[in-house]
Formats: sequence, structure tokens, C-alpha cells
Amino acid sequence: MIPAAPPPPQRRDLLRQWAGTPLTALVSAVSAALAIWAIWIVLDWAVLSASPPQRPMHACAETAGACWRFYVEKSRFMLFGTYPYQDHWRPGLASMLLLALSGVVGLRITGRLDRITPRVLVALWIATIPAAFLLMGGGWAGLDRVDMSRWNGLPVLLILSVIAIALAFPLGVTLAVLRHQDRWPVLRRAAVVYIETMRGVPMVTVLFVGVFVLPLTLPPGTRISPVMATLVALILFHASYFAEDVRGGLQSLPEAQTEAAKALGLTWSQTMGLVLLPQALSRSLPALVNSVIGAYKDTSLVVVLGIHDLTSTARMAFSEPGWGQYALEAYAFVGIWFLLSCAFLSWIGRELHKGQSARSH
Repeated sequence: MIPAAPPPPQRRDLLRQWAGTPLTALVSAVSAALAIWAIWIVLDWAVLSASPPQRPMHACAETAGACWRFYVEKSRFMLFGTYPYQDHWRPGLASMLLLALSGVVGLRITGRLDRITPRVLVALWIATIPAAFLLMGGGWAGLDRVDMSRWNGLPVLLILSVIAIALAFPLGVTLAVLRHQDRWPVLRRAAVVYIETMRGVPMVTVLFVGVFVLPLTLPPGTRISPVMATLVALILFHASYFAEDVRGGLQSLPEAQTEAAKALGLTWSQTMGLVLLPQALSRSLPALVNSVIGAYKDTSLVVVLGIHDLTSTARMAFSEPGWGQYALEAYAFVGIWFLLSCAFLSWIGRELHKGQSARSH
């Protein structure tokens, strides 16, 4: 006898499943309407009412949308500022090296480039950072020397963000370890004072101290450029925030981890380097990614010191007489750049969170 087939599953109400309660349905409808309205405004400004790049600049006055000819005329200035025009390939190559290195590091920590070992990553950092400075500064292999006062735009943004974050991270880990340990009370108190002082003052104050006070502490006759002084200030400032992120990961570990390491006969340095610190870094990854994104965006504050990063060169591009009406185009260029780069950093954070959740299960 053939058994009776089970009853078919009940058909779900797709509309109720998507909309939920009447209140959530109303919120969803209003949100969708606002999104469509915003997309239409952007589409109309950027495409429908825009002036194409092949038209001359005077034709932009006849349209209400974007002037794409502005990017043809001013894109290189926004990217590289007052750097010598004939040598724009040098800051372009330096920017590509720093961007490529950042992409490799991001893909490596998400597990997509497992063939690249940590030693190779360190070697890449050691080779890329001097190469970027040598390309920008010149004075070797027949390259004309360019003073740091003419380093503008995207390369300055990447130097002050990528290099500052890369050097601030190991300093922050060291500070976190010193604050967490009890073997050397003097070093622990010094780390506490340093971290709390840096986190207790505005970033602009640290930048002003780095640019105007740091040169006074150097030996007579020693000169440091504003870009290098700002880089040092950013490293010291961001290290304190990285230190607190890592210290939070260390404090979240159970005491049994340390006791088990002692039972195995591990020394304090072995316990910290092989047992505690790897777990702490894994647990603090979401906070670290958030701090990296914040540090990257806050680099634009260097404009108050007269250093021309990407935001400053974009403002300079429309500050010339006759170009003032194209401020929206200039800032849209900067906004899209930060949106794409921060989206990449956010994607890395999500991938790290997924990997951490998979390992915990």
C-alpha cells in the first residue's frame, strides 16, 4: 500500500514576509521613495542635464548639471597639485605603489593571498615606503629634485594615511602590551600616561605641535619638512587608539590562557607573543578596522596646517578666478574617492568578521 503523501507546505504570504507590520511597510515604502528620489537627482545632475567632456568649458554655463569638461581640465591638478607637470608620472607611480600595497595587505589579511607570507609583506613595506619617497623627492638617477612643499594631492594623502597607519600599528601594539603587563610598573605607567594624553587632546593640537614645536626640539641646523613632521605626529596620535583597541582584546581573554601557558613552561614573552597577542588581535579586529577608517578620513585635517592633500587641491582647483561655480564637481571627485576607498576598508572588516565568526563555530 502506497503511503499517503504529506500535505504540501503552506504557501507563505510573500507580501507579509517582505513588508512585515503596517508600520514597517510604511517605513520601507518611504525609504524606497527617498532612495529613488536621491538616485534620480544624482542621475539627472551627472548624466541627463550634464555637459559632456568633449564640449568646451563655456558650454557648461548653459547646463544645470555636471560639467565633465572640468575634470578634463583640472583632474591632474586635483590629483597632484603644484607638482611639476612634466613629472606627474612620478607621484602617479608612487600613488599606485602605495595603493597596490594597501590592496595586497587587505586581501592577505582576509585570506585571499595566502601565498604571501608575513615576511614577504614586511619586505614589501620596507621596499615600497622608501621607493615612494625617492620617486616624489627625486635627486637621483637623473630625476629632478622636488621640494616637499610641492608635494600635493593624492600622494600626500596616501603618504600621511597609509604610512602613518602602517607605522602606528606596531607602536600601538607595543603600547598595549606595556599597559597590560605588570612586570615593569614604570613602563606600564609611562604607557598609560602616553595613551591617555594622546587620546585626551584633539588631533589638530597634536598636528600643530608636530609642525611647530617638533622642529624646535631638533639640534641646531636640523630641518624637517611640514610633511614629515605631520607624519610623525599622525603616527604618535593614531598609535594611542590602536593601543586601546588591542588592550581591549587582551583584557577580554580569560585568565586561564595565561595560567595554561605558565603550566606549559612558557616564558612571559612566549606567552604574550604565541598565546595572548594573536587571540587579542583577532578579537580586536572590528575595533581596529574602525580606527583605521577613522584615521584615514581624519588625514584631511592636515589642510589646517597648509599641507595640500586631495581635499585641499580640489578646493584650489575651483578657487581660481572663473572656476568658482564648479565647487560641486570638485568635491564630488573627493567624495567619490573617499567613498570607494572607505568601502574597500569596510569590506575588509566584514570579511574579517565573517572569518572570525566561522572560526568560532
